[in-house]
Amino acid sequence: MPAAKQPLIIYASDQSHSSVGKAALLAGFGRDNVRMVAHDDAYAMLPEHLGAAIDKDKADGKQPCAIVATTGTTTTTAIDPVQAIARVARSHGLWLHVDAAMAGSAMILPECRWMWEGVEGADSLVLNAHKWLGAAFDCSVYYVRDPEHLVRVMSTNPSYLQSAADGRVKNLRDWGIPLGRRFRALKLWCLLRAEGVTALQARLRRDLENARWLAEQVRSTNSWRVLAPVLLQTVCIRHEPPGLEGNGLDEHTLGWTDRVNRSGGAYLTPAILDDRWMVRVSVGAELTERHHVEALWSLIRREAKGA
Repeated sequence: MPAAKQPLIIYASDQSHSSVGKAALLAGFGRDNVRMVAHDDAYAMLPEHLGAAIDKDKADGKQPCAIVATTGTTTTTAIDPVQAIARVARSHGLWLHVDAAMAGSAMILPECRWMWEGVEGADSLVLNAHKWLGAAFDCSVYYVRDPEHLVRVMSTNPSYLQSAADGRVKNLRDWGIPLGRRFRALKLWCLLRAEGVTALQARLRRDLENARWLAEQVRSTNSWRVLAPVLLQTVCIRHEPPGLEGNGLDEHTLGWTDRVNRSGGAYLTPAILDDRWMVRVSVGAELTERHHVEALWSLIRREAKGA
């Protein structure tokens, strides 16, 4: 496909998950036919840049194919403006996939539903219930507006797979690549039955409040910065001692993060944001309470000071 006269083009935020590029490669689109669209100051995709990229590809004789919007990016949990992106997709007749692997769990909270306003304009949607929601690994939930798009490509019906149930039930072997599937939905059903929506909502609200508390502690402490909006349960932070910058600052960040992780008291994930290393604090484990977050903040400051 990459060598086709009119190659198919995929569009995603430059903050999107690496799985977007991987999927495009596996599907045969080719790395050069994935467009990374610029983000705003909150690390969300800019719809006007998306539209401009599509117009340019059309003018160059290429064929725009699909858009991936993200609700809760991996690095900062940024929220792409789904509604505006859906308008762009609709105006060009493109497939819109919404990756809500992380933030999809928060959609059980009415106060968070604004985060994917316009999601009804999507053609497909995925969320990972094994992440913040707490279902046993692995449990990804995938929705598609019109399954015929999948069945037309994936369906297979040799004699040895035919049964008396054909035509009476949905056979998910025709919806994806594998013929056999584990009963992953049972894990989500069990979680809902065991805890109930109200208890799940309370746990997520606890995590949101603990993340906001940590962010306020960081903002109010000299030489510490919160680097991205705290919309969910992830806080992006960096310790910036006076006079330390560039590669020296990167070494400092990776150093104290490694010491925290080696201590056994917590596990943090460093990541690159705006070409510099920073640290992601994800407050989302089922047993995490405020006193755990307080202990983490003390540990972080101690290890950063001890550099």
